[in-house]
Amino acid sequence: MKKNIVCSLWFVAFSYVALAQTTPISPPGGAVTIQPGNGSTNTPGTVQPQSPGATNTNTQLVNGASVPTPTDLSPTLTVSGFRRFGDPLLESLIQQGLDNSPNLRAALSRVEEARIRVRVAQSFLSPSLRSSALITTQSLSQHRPLALLTAAPDETPRFQLNTLQLLPIDASYELDLFKRIRNTIAVTDLQAQASMADYQAFRLTLASDIARTYLLIRGNDAEQAVFRRNIQSRDTTLSILRERFRVGLINQIDVQRAETDYAGLQVTLKGLERARVELVNGLSQLCAQDPTQFSVPSGALPSTVPTYPYASVSPEQLQHRPDLVQFIRQSQISAAQVTVQQNSTMPRVNLVGSAGLLSGRVGPWFTPSSGTYILGVNASVPLYEGHRARQNIALSKQLVQTNQQTYLQALQLAQRDAETALDNLTLLRQQIDLQGQTLTLARRTEQYNRELYVRGLATYLEVLDAQRTILTTEQQLVQLRSQESQYAVALLRAVGGDW
Repeated sequence: MKKNIVCSLWFVAFSYVALAQTTPISPPGGAVTIQPGNGSTNTPGTVQPQSPGATNTNTQLVNGASVPTPTDLSPTLTVSGFRRFGDPLLESLIQQGLDNSPNLRAALSRVEEARIRVRVAQSFLSPSLRSSALITTQSLSQHRPLALLTAAPDETPRFQLNTLQLLPIDASYELDLFKRIRNTIAVTDLQAQASMADYQAFRLTLASDIARTYLLIRGNDAEQAVFRRNIQSRDTTLSILRERFRVGLINQIDVQRAETDYAGLQVTLKGLERARVELVNGLSQLCAQDPTQFSVPSGALPSTVPTYPYASVSPEQLQHRPDLVQFIRQSQISAAQVTVQQNSTMPRVNLVGSAGLLSGRVGPWFTPSSGTYILGVNASVPLYEGHRARQNIALSKQLVQTNQQTYLQALQLAQRDAETALDNLTLLRQQIDLQGQTLTLARRTEQYNRELYVRGLATYLEVLDAQRTILTTEQQLVQLRSQESQYAVALLRAVGGDW
């Protein structure tokens, strides 16, 4: 009868294991899949979210705190938003940085570590089996405290005790009656998704930094183009002035003013060239390239700057921003930890057993009569631990409150960053239009002053002043267009990489 009860317990245990292993454990938000690289040194593994469901941000009340529980919060970050600039070189540089960045590879490795921890937690749903061979010999002392009735009163007989145990199998299995193990798995799964969000946030940061630096280089190129055009124009003017001075039509002061202005433009151009070298070296580091072998050809600012299709940025539009997803995951982890701590106060039931061959000699080792086994049930209930469990539960509940407030603060900062970038883009476009009109007027004024100077009705100082005004206005226009590109990158980063 006792054997039948033990066998029934083992049947229930293994049935429970099969049920637990076939039941998918998927807390809100889905999971991530690690895709290995193709073996190339420049292509790391990628992390892809599993098929997302409908986006629906809700909140649930967990121990007095409102915790976001969207049905899908997988970060949807891609680099597609930067393709809106229409610059193939920018896209290739971003991809180069994503492929070669050591920091990004380390973040990817942390995601894989988190996924392995999930599999470690899942392993506790399976029984534990151990086996080892045991061969011992023990000689008992004649003066041992235990005496035999057949021995003399002053001594006991010495005898040898040999133990030969072959292939013993020790088995144990915890019945997850109160879902302690499954809730622990849910926590580790959420931690893996938080690591995934951290990886995606680093991806977005790296892509944004590459785009920002690249567009600074393009803004520098545009400024250099402005100065080179003006230097070429002043060079021609200076040649004419020297010839006119040679024939006695003008005095030397006009030539000296033109030469001073020409030298000043060359000095400024050299400063722009030096700044470009620093930017290119910074970009090579972001792309994980050797600065001595890395170069960026000269080019112009992108003709297409992404335009945000909405008048404002709402919190819902920031939902898939990776760093916000990470904060939400932390809130969910804290809420799940409350349940895990509550489960720790419940009884733990383990099925234990051991079986093998036991004999004192090698001869009868393989006979049926040498078989031995033990089966049983071990139940442990925490009675008193100095209120440790109660305080751990209170601590987990407080962490829920802390993470919730941290998330709300991060959401406010994200919305502020997005609105700042959007407002600057709107005002910059208006400023660029006005600056274009100013440049048109400055060029017209310079043309009038030049005609008056040729007729002898104005001094060269007036012409030079008009040329300087054109240079300053044109330089400011280029800088405004560069700022427009920078704020477009900032907006893409603020909304999570694309819209």
